[in-house]
Amino acid sequence: MNLSSVKLRFLVSLGANVGRAGISFLTAILIARGLSPMGYGDLFFLLGSFTAIRALLDMGTSQAFYTFIAQSVRSKSFYFVYFLWLLLQFVVILFVIWILLPDSIIEKVWLGHTREVILLAFMASFMQQQIWSTVVQICEAVRKTVLVQMTGLAVVTTHFLIVLLLLWGNWLTVHVVLLTLMFEYLAATSFSWWVLKKHPKEATEVFCLKRTLEDYWVFCRPLIVVAVVSFLYEFLDRWLLQRFGGSEQQGFYQISAQFAAVSLLATVAILSILWKEIAEAYKQGNHDRVNRLYHKVSRSLLMVGAVVACFLIPWSEQLTVLLLGEAYKNAWPVLAVMFLYPVHQSMGQINGTMFMACERTSPYMYLSILGMLLSMPVTYMVLVPADIWLVSGLGLGALGLALKMVGMNILLVNLQGFMLARFHGWKFDWWYQIEGLIVLIVMSIIVQKVVNTLISDAHLIVLLGASALLYLLGVMLYIWLRPNQFGIEKSDILRGLNFLKGLVKHVV
Repeated sequence: MNLSSVKLRFLVSLGANVGRAGISFLTAILIARGLSPMGYGDLFFLLGSFTAIRALLDMGTSQAFYTFIAQSVRSKSFYFVYFLWLLLQFVVILFVIWILLPDSIIEKVWLGHTREVILLAFMASFMQQQIWSTVVQICEAVRKTVLVQMTGLAVVTTHFLIVLLLLWGNWLTVHVVLLTLMFEYLAATSFSWWVLKKHPKEATEVFCLKRTLEDYWVFCRPLIVVAVVSFLYEFLDRWLLQRFGGSEQQGFYQISAQFAAVSLLATVAILSILWKEIAEAYKQGNHDRVNRLYHKVSRSLLMVGAVVACFLIPWSEQLTVLLLGEAYKNAWPVLAVMFLYPVHQSMGQINGTMFMACERTSPYMYLSILGMLLSMPVTYMVLVPADIWLVSGLGLGALGLALKMVGMNILLVNLQGFMLARFHGWKFDWWYQIEGLIVLIVMSIIVQKVVNTLISDAHLIVLLGASALLYLLGVMLYIWLRPNQFGIEKSDILRGLNFLKGLVKHVV
């Protein structure tokens, strides 16, 4: 079996991501119920603040690093330079928070959280978002998808079991969750690195520090401004929501985002693989392959996300109460809106991959900055209450932030798609997005009404199961009638059916 083939790596990545997302989803529910909306909001406000800081310090170097190692095999010295850069980031942030910042700044930035828990959040975030992400990039670059995906699945399974134990023993706190995350990803990183060292590859070129730094500078220079604006954008969303909505509204928004992330399963699974294949094809001048990969993957993944999201939207209120309890009942409108966010987010991530893999960082910078600059005043307007500060807002809390995220995401993603079409000489296709969402959401609402009418007294699980079956039949019919909507052709469907028919005959 060829463990480095694109199809196998995608299937393994998809399977592992489905398993990982399912387990992570259950873990999020346990943590949300165990910490209450306020505790859950505090946890993700702390972690989210360092996601924003990471964007500021990274300055596009992680994207450059992965693009370079995906293009060709690099020497040990090349990796060593990047690891020194990661170490420098860690030391700088640790020094600033632990020693440099006075208590008054700590209070204003992190809104009442202690320096101890802030440091814990930083270390947990750094291990998960920077160190572990680097290991994933290295594994994908050498086509060790199976290794890294199985290790990642083991991490989230371990985390679920630990959280279950903590909840059972009534030991679940924000401090403990942060400590658990830090040590889990430290162990996963150590194991993966130990395995990678057993499979060395010779570099194709002699390492030159000056040339390496120049390559990073050329790649990252347009992204430095993006990093600064991205930091302000990311931090402002969380800080304004925490400041004016409070921990409870932060909890409502964050748990809704966790639910919505289920729709990004297929995108997360293919993204690193797509980056590798597009970077290599573009470097070799194989523009036809770049074209085929982008159009098939972007269209199919957007529609897969739409299928999941549109089914879940009509059931938002019942799902919220069933899974999270009465404490989260008021979060259901936020959840309904956030189910739409991953639909275009998948396309946005693929667009970003295209810009990076083809080394078009300058237009990516301008588009990203434009989107974030437009988004920040909208955030202010939807979160700040009336008669506060200089300009009155709407004070919509988590619902306002969800509406802003979905609306701005659709606008920016289509602008990115239009620019990519201009760069590569493609036709910009946008109507399939509207058609797909309308057809699927109408189908889902009709299915829900029919099921509720026929078996209204049944348990919610039964209602969901019956609805899912009818909805799936409708989706299959839609795919048969309009295969191009999903980035495939009818011949692909027939080949799939013949394969299944042969498999059934073999089993029987």
